Amino acid sequence: MKTKRVILYFLLFISVSSFGQKVGLVLSGGGAKGLAHIGVIKALEENHIPIDYVTGTSMGAIVGSLYAAGYTPDEMIKIVTAPEFQNWAFGKIDEKYLYYFKKKENDASWVDLNFKYDTIIKPILPTNIVPPHLMDFAFMELMGKASAACNYNFDSLFVPFRCVATDVYANESVVFSSGDLGSSVRASMTFPFYFKPISINGRLLFDGGIYNNFPGDVMISDFKPDYIIGSKVASNTSANMEDDILAQIENMIMTATNYSLPDSNGLIIHPDVHNAGLMDFYRAKELIQYGYDATQAMMDEIKDCIPVRKDSLALIAERNNFLKKERPIVFKNIDITGLSTLQKKYMTKNIIYSTDTFTLDYFKKQYFKIITDDQIESIYPKAKYNPQTGYYDLLLNVIREKRFNARIGGNLSSSNLNMGFFGAEYKYLRERGYSFYGNAYFGRFYSSLLARMKIDYYTQLPVSFQAIAAYNRYDYYRSSVESFYEDIRPPYVIQRETYAKSEVSIPLRTHARGTFGIGISDKTDKYYQSIHFMKSDTADLTNFRLASPYLTYDGNTLNFPMFPTSGFQTFFQLRYISGFERFIPGSTSIGNHTIVNYNSWVNMRLILEQYYKLNSFIKVNGYMECNYSNQPFFNNYLSTVIASPAFNPTPYMQTLFIENYRNPIYAAAGIKTVFLFSDKFHFRIEGYVFQPYKRITYTDEGKPQWDEPYKYRYGMITSSIVYQTPVGPVSITGSYYKKSENKVSVLFNFGYLIFNKRALD
Repeated sequence: MKTKRVILYFLLFISVSSFGQKVGLVLSGGGAKGLAHIGVIKALEENHIPIDYVTGTSMGAIVGSLYAAGYTPDEMIKIVTAPEFQNWAFGKIDEKYLYYFKKKENDASWVDLNFKYDTIIKPILPTNIVPPHLMDFAFMELMGKASAACNYNFDSLFVPFRCVATDVYANESVVFSSGDLGSSVRASMTFPFYFKPISINGRLLFDGGIYNNFPGDVMISDFKPDYIIGSKVASNTSANMEDDILAQIENMIMTATNYSLPDSNGLIIHPDVHNAGLMDFYRAKELIQYGYDATQAMMDEIKDCIPVRKDSLALIAERNNFLKKERPIVFKNIDITGLSTLQKKYMTKNIIYSTDTFTLDYFKKQYFKIITDDQIESIYPKAKYNPQTGYYDLLLNVIREKRFNARIGGNLSSSNLNMGFFGAEYKYLRERGYSFYGNAYFGRFYSSLLARMKIDYYTQLPVSFQAIAAYNRYDYYRSSVESFYEDIRPPYVIQRETYAKSEVSIPLRTHARGTFGIGISDKTDKYYQSIHFMKSDTADLTNFRLASPYLTYDGNTLNFPMFPTSGFQTFFQLRYISGFERFIPGSTSIGNHTIVNYNSWVNMRLILEQYYKLNSFIKVNGYMECNYSNQPFFNNYLSTVIASPAFNPTPYMQTLFIENYRNPIYAAAGIKTVFLFSDKFHFRIEGYVFQPYKRITYTDEGKPQWDEPYKYRYGMITSSIVYQTPVGPVSITGSYYKKSENKVSVLFNFGYLIFNKRALD
């Protein structure tokens, strides 16, 4: 009888345990190390350990929210191991969403300084390193439907959920139990200075790990589970952080966290992630496995502490029942905050034109168009379900770009290519976007002034109009780049040009734009037709006053303005040039009469290049360039060569005057091989062949004439070690060119050899 009573009590205990015991899962912060939490969840599910509640901070909040939103462990693994997840973490926009129509013209700037205007103009320092645009959209995309399905109450998610953020102004933690799930998680993982903070209910919020990096207390107070499992991948900061800037910031701002659970009803899993960094997201599979292995190693202890089991079929049914409540995200209304009424019209025209409703995929393309607009600093999107319409409302919190912007940059070189750069811009936004921009370059080789006015019109087909006036001066004599060969005397050629042009541009697909323009220019070339001249000699002058209409197709996804390692470029231009050439002879000229001629011709230019990935370490670029022109001869050989199109496939070729690579009709091809040590550091070697149709030669009187077709061709080889710093590339380059003297050059440069466009570019 006593034995039967013991058995009855034991069965009653098992029954109560099986149906009454609730298990909570606490996930710590820890950056990329927090990906180990996915492995923890996967192991728990495979062993039928229930997860009834989840709390998390920072990366723990991301993983916990995905699980609470109904994603399976395998689906979470697929999300965090996809290339898109790497892009979210580092703010890198996928090539297919780069909207080239809105891309700024490249210049030599190192840093941009924004200025705020109220009663005085004062500089605004950047608040974040990583652009948040992709992450903000991703949270809406991944969690928008779950937020609506739970009616914005986190207790009604697939698994009840809490996450923690920090209000640094009030010096307190903020626990989210309701609202927009994506926004709550976005606040929880906003590591200061790395990601831009967001405002929720009037509170500017940062990473929850600042005050509570392991929200076990939130689990106890909000859910009161019978047992708690913790996954800990972080610890309080140590003093050993001399070479780790993120660790230094973490140590300055984060208070000590209590990484413990009650001994009687809790245990903590410690995935072995001590050798991983906060931003090692590329190690996702490895980190997930660490979490899985650590959990399996403790599984006997976990099962002893938690006798209840969750049947796989029951878990699938519960997940499916929640997912059935989700509605596909289709938008009907747009609500914009942060802009005036006219500015909202500008924004709305950016997004939608005439359709009554639009999908998330449609908006995704428009979203990435908008964030490339230089009038807009950031857009925070939310999808909120509207039961009255049966669709989602698109809520956009827009922050305008600061009106005043200054740019500082240039180039530091081992040669005479040292150059300074300064630019300034004023932006004005109403129903149309206006910008007024000017810059100045100053250096021995290159000096320039430019002024530009631009107006953006938004109709169903966006249109951009700009008017430009510029002055350029190139001094090839003073800018000898052969710093290791001081005895070499370069040709004496100085080019000056002043031009004005206006042009209209429209987008042609995502990565390209088309431009029609017309310009006028006054070009003056100063040169000696012999290298044997004295200081008392006067140079020849060729002045060419011209007008030129043109059509351009320009497609580009190259990832860096100098030394790119991915993307493509497609450039085609058709241009008509006509004007009057005026030749004024100098003291070394054969003739001594001023000559005036009328010249006109058509010029067509095509450039194609594409980077291909061979493996994770090597990329190869195929390059092709062609030019056709029926340009007539100018008065003499050298003026004809100076006026001819130049083949300049590398940055340093633009700083050289090499007659062999200038011709009206040519074809050229090249191969670039890039060896990637990291995303920012690489070695490259490039080889090109230049084939002119006919080489331009000269008579005994210095007059130009054609040589035989295809008689000459010229090669060049260049190699560089490049590191792309946050402000510009550092490079050491060695080059071989086919020219009469000093065929080899070696240069060190820091900064950009990027110039304002020429009159005929």
